[in-house]
Amino acid sequence: MLGDLSPLVLVHLGAASIAIVLGAMIFLLPKGTLRHRVMGSGYIAAMFVTVVSVVPVRATVMPFFGTRFGFFHVFVLFGFGALLFGVAKLWRWRKTRDVEALRAHQVHLAYSYAGLLMAGFSQLATNPRWQLVELTSPGQFWGIFAAVNAAIYGVAVWLIQSRLAKGDPRRWYPQPA
Repeated sequence: MLGDLSPLVLVHLGAASIAIVLGAMIFLLPKGTLRHRVMGSGYIAAMFVTVVSVVPVRATVMPFFGTRFGFFHVFVLFGFGALLFGVAKLWRWRKTRDVEALRAHQVHLAYSYAGLLMAGFSQLATNPRWQLVELTSPGQFWGIFAAVNAAIYGVAVWLIQSRLAKGDPRRWYPQPA
């Protein structure tokens, strides 16, 4: 099933899969530990490869004006932006110990992860290879597509606003015994 994919698409798929797993582990484990930093570095690297590797890939869904770029390429900019802002805020945190920089790091990378999940679902849903579009009418398909993405985004916003955007961002660090 994946044998006819280009090497670039396979790199993209592999990096995105690694980022999904690492991102989930990062959210579940204590922050600020060596394990968090190693997994976080892996997540950043995997996301960078994910974003960069998809730019030259020709759009299979909703291409723009006969170009190789499509609807999903727009989201590359948002994903890359969230990633860069999250890393920049981490560097600021390390330099200044400003808790707002740490909070911004956590929030931006949480949105980065939500975007990754939304992009993954969207690609699976719309890629002709999986034939999900053919199972429903266009109206039903796009309704389900919008509802699932809205649900992912809604859960992400709720978690980010209720857990990360309030209180001391250092509370996620391991507490001394």
